[in-house]
Amino acid sequence: MRRGRKPSRDAKRKNIIVRFQEGEYNAIREYAKNMDTPFSTFVRDVVLGYLDSKNVPTSIAIDDPNQLTIDTGE
Repeated sequence: MRRGRKPSRDAKRKNIIVRFQEGEYNAIREYAKNMDTPFSTFVRDVVLGYLDSKNVPTSIAIDDPNQLTIDTGE
């Protein structure tokens, strides 16, 4: 008899693959290094900053379990 799937420890985390040309990657890596920020943290902050500047909601708040609403942070 098989057991059920083992629950993931970090089920809320999702990964994204981003591809850069070598020169682009090196420039971004050096810039992040100069700012004393890990590369992945720097890329995440840049993406979230861009979305924020375009007023794109990045979180969903559930007021009523039967209805989803998007929290725009205003």
